Amino acid sequence: MNATMTTTMTTAMNVEPTFGAQTAPRRPATARTYQRRRAVVGGLLAVVVAVGLVVTHDVLAGSGGEPASAAASRPTPARSTVTAQPGDTLWSIAQAHRGDVSVHRYVDKLVDLNGGASIQAGQQVVLP
Repeated sequence: MNATMTTTMTTAMNVEPTFGAQTAPRRPATARTYQRRRAVVGGLLAVVVAVGLVVTHDVLAGSGGEPASAAASRPTPARSTVTAQPGDTLWSIAQAHRGDVSVHRYVDKLVDLNGGASIQAGQQVVLP
């Protein structure tokens, strides 16, 4: 028994620890590899430059297509108003004046323009 125990201990002590998966040796990079890498980097650089040009154009031209430095002096459009009658609500006014816009969107705009959801009889309600 003593011989078996000695052999087992010797075998266990001579095992080298492994700390990860064995990897294959790396192959040296070829000229073709460098060409592919340059093509990828060049493509990415082209995309970055294109995005930069688009952003620069949008900043300078603005979303309206006019240059940012050109101050357009347009007169503010006169808002239409309606006088609220007894029993009127923003919903009833929206249904009467909304046109082809959904009632929900029109009511939301009425609330924004008139400072809240409640109105009084005789109040001038600003229409969008």
